[in-house]
Amino acid sequence: MIWDNVRRELDVWARERRTAQFWWRDDDAQDVSDKLSRMLAVAARFDVTIGLSVIPAKLKPRLAKALGREAHAQVLVHGFAHENYARRGQAKREFGGARGLDDIVVDLDRGMQLMRSDFGRRLLPVLVPPWNRIAPTAVAQLPALGYLGLSTWKPREAAHPVPKLVQVNTHLDVIDWRGGRVVKDERLIAGLLLRKLRWRRERRERASEPLGLLTHHAYWDATKERIIANLLEATRGHPAAIWHTPAAAFGL
Repeated sequence: MIWDNVRRELDVWARERRTAQFWWRDDDAQDVSDKLSRMLAVAARFDVTIGLSVIPAKLKPRLAKALGREAHAQVLVHGFAHENYARRGQAKREFGGARGLDDIVVDLDRGMQLMRSDFGRRLLPVLVPPWNRIAPTAVAQLPALGYLGLSTWKPREAAHPVPKLVQVNTHLDVIDWRGGRVVKDERLIAGLLLRKLRWRRERRERASEPLGLLTHHAYWDATKERIIANLLEATRGHPAAIWHTPAAAFGL
């Protein structure tokens, strides 16, 4: 079976009396949709809570209302308007590139205020910068703006990039962005997860950061649903695995 090696790897974690930590982040939320509902149904089926990163400037009131009743999603701040300000030749970014720090701080503050207004105490004050990029000078401003967490991509360099800010990233993306924006082959995803688990097991300090699953519900389809369900089936019930809520992953 495709996921058997992942289960066997988790068996090794169990024999070593260790626990593999996971969390799930989904990006680009702005409105209700059938695809979002289908993803949340899978999360509910496996009792896993998703960190749903919402674009403040594009948030529709009906999504805020729907998420107020949703038990398997916690809301994160996905930039401000998800607009690209990269200089020519740079990778896409909203918080950096051609923008000055003052303009970045204004949008970071506006995003936080909009989300607090719409979600109140349901908001998890974690920034997910669009395209997973943010200028280091902007990171230093986040705690003063009310952000307690930061989430980007790849293993973090430090748990606390600046004082009073915790970073927990994502590491397993199921979409092939360079190959037509389609879901990756299931065997490839299982193999990637296996390697990432082994990498964490080999050095204990690597395992302190929960392994983050990254999805984009706009690309949800039957194939992606099946693969995510199989991934959760292989890990969710294993005694050596735990799926944290986003709040627990960030210690908030």
